Amino acid sequence: MAIVSWGGVMPALATPFGRDGRLDESLLATLIDLLLSEGVSGFVVGGSTGEYYSMSVPERTGLFEAVARHVAGRSVLIAGTSSINHAETLELSKAAKGIGYDGCMVLPPVYCLPKPAEIVRAFEEITAIGLPVMVYNNPARVGLGLSYDLALQIAHLPGIVAYKESARDLYAIADLYYATRDRLAHFAGLEPYGSALLSRGAKGIVSTISNVCGREVVDYYRAFQSNDMQMLSRSQQVIDEMYRLLTQSGLSNFAFVKSAMAALGRPGGSVRAPHLMADQAQIEKIGRSIEGIYARAGINRTRR
Repeated sequence: MAIVSWGGVMPALATPFGRDGRLDESLLATLIDLLLSEGVSGFVVGGSTGEYYSMSVPERTGLFEAVARHVAGRSVLIAGTSSINHAETLELSKAAKGIGYDGCMVLPPVYCLPKPAEIVRAFEEITAIGLPVMVYNNPARVGLGLSYDLALQIAHLPGIVAYKESARDLYAIADLYYATRDRLAHFAGLEPYGSALLSRGAKGIVSTISNVCGREVVDYYRAFQSNDMQMLSRSQQVIDEMYRLLTQSGLSNFAFVKSAMAALGRPGGSVRAPHLMADQAQIEKIGRSIEGIYARAGINRTRR
């Protein structure tokens, strides 16, 4: 299969929930429009940042539909269809295909610690649906990582077109990139590693933190493409310090994302259980910290 044209910055889209816990479609539409105005090229919908694990299959399908209605062909749409239940992954992937998504992003089967042959079989069943697949390697969340040999085997399955990498071993990542970048569109899954992976042939970044600072992640990608080292350095600093703030906040990752969005007046809505949003005092503190990040990087947010 020819390499797909996917590239650029694709946010792992936050799912804005209202205080009643339901999807807030108005906030969702506002967030999509904001991110598109900041230059993103597509969205991964219902991934980890979208808190898919807190949603039922009908809710996830409804989210896919709501995003597709509002995007209306303006960007690439990738459906996050992973589930602890493999049958649900298949069901969600079929639904995304029916809605008209460009592809689906899928982790290896989670929690059950499958053997390599079982992982290959799972991806064979997903690709049989006929929707292009982005493989997602995230050892920290799955409990196992895809080895070079296993990833190479999966890469040769018909219908596997892209690969999102959230592992941290740059040497191992590079080996896989060099072996498969002629057939797969590779994406960095950890923004601080973005330029290191773009220089090895990645086509873009599937980004969590772009929900908070979309323009800076887009500038980061564009600076690399245009060889603008000054902008690349400034955007890298924002990304690195944003992740440092995340780890220092004491919040779970996606609670931090939505709390930071709230601090900046961005339409993120609330989290679902088991997550807990920051209280107002902490939200204000996060906002001040983010302003400090921009100041240290020499970026004036108010003029952007």
